[in-house]
Amino acid sequence: MDLCFPNLNAACEDVRHLRQVGNELSGQWSLAQILDHLNLSLQMTLTGAEFTFPVLLRPLFRVMFSRTLRVGKPSKLRGKAPKQIQPSAHLDEEFCANRFYELCDTLMQPDTKFVETYPMLGRLNREQWLLLQQWHCAHHLSFAVPHEPRSNIA
Repeated sequence: MDLCFPNLNAACEDVRHLRQVGNELSGQWSLAQILDHLNLSLQMTLTGAEFTFPVLLRPLFRVMFSRTLRVGKPSKLRGKAPKQIQPSAHLDEEFCANRFYELCDTLMQPDTKFVETYPMLGRLNREQWLLLQQWHCAHHLSFAVPHEPRSNIA
């Protein structure tokens, strides 16, 4: 199943569902680690990143992510997260989930100011930032398979 969220509120509902019904993980990270990674990425939308990608590679990455930035559809691009946004080893899931809800709520507020650039893709407008984060959340949360089926997710 290709998980896709219409907005960050749907990602929050998915996290609540995963935590309520339990889940099996099909990746390397715990749910807390997934949330920590997503929190670090979501925070970048507000405060920027402490890392960059080579300027000459950004147009290539932008082409690879063009469909994601246009309509929020998954990208085939996969890779290892930069060390600055890799999760810690031992985390409190409740804390990470609450931080995720807070960040998503902040980003969904229309008056929230976003930084203008993403390290890998260059300049992004508000809509592109949100589509990228929705895709990113869906990508990582898809590794947590709920014990009861997901419902009402696009």
